Amino acid sequence: MKKNDILVSVIIPSYNHVDYIEKSIRSVIEQTYKNIQLIVIDDGSNDGSIELLSKLEKELGFMLVLQENSGVCKTLNRGIQDFSKGGLLCMLASDDYFHPMKIEKQVEVLKNNNKSEFCYTQAIEFDSDTGRELRVFPKKDFTGQVLNKLLLRQPYAAGSIMFTRNLYDKVGGFDSNLKYEDWDFSIRCAANTDFSCVAEPLFYYRSHENNSMKTLSRREIFHGKAMILSKNYALAEPHIWISSILSHFAYDHGHKFLKHLSIRELVN
Repeated sequence: MKKNDILVSVIIPSYNHVDYIEKSIRSVIEQTYKNIQLIVIDDGSNDGSIELLSKLEKELGFMLVLQENSGVCKTLNRGIQDFSKGGLLCMLASDDYFHPMKIEKQVEVLKNNNKSEFCYTQAIEFDSDTGRELRVFPKKDFTGQVLNKLLLRQPYAAGSIMFTRNLYDKVGGFDSNLKYEDWDFSIRCAANTDFSCVAEPLFYYRSHENNSMKTLSRREIFHGKAMILSKNYALAEPHIWISSILSHFAYDHGHKFLKHLSIRELVN
């Protein structure tokens, strides 16, 4: 195979990120790998994003789709099912961005591993206000048959993944009934393929006060996790499933208890 012979479709669901979306788009346009189809779907933004996207579409030549607000799952599924043509797929939130070599390195890994249809990279989480690097994750290898590990936690950033269109079709896409669609999607993928990895930080995750995990209560977070684990019960070994439920319950409710305890200590 030639280096750039596989078309990679990148879906960016855009929603009210007028301050960040241009960097996201340009990080895809500026990839060293050039056989890319970029699809940006604005999901009903009202912050000036549409005007900026229309301007960038004319300048950079990507596909722009405008729609009423439908949520990230339906937007991703629409982008993939209705518009994508690539054999490989990536997704990118409109406030995050790629390292220039992300796609090239992931394509090479998947081309050289015929057991894997799913590849992730390490990520850099950075503070949106200061640009300061907060952490690089994941630290440990998470490859091969990972279903049991993945039922306990998803260690990588959703925006770091690349997967085949064949795998997406096989598992049925993203479930719009769930809040943590990427974890559910990953679990179903892990039941069907080996996972592979580029152990380099090639994805940049922006940390700010509006990140979804920061706006939800621990009770809401655990409820969302329990829904995913219940849905995927048949894929798990019983002892792994029980361990996962208990560990997430202990973490989310223990976190809530410790938070209240710290507040009480401050007050007293």
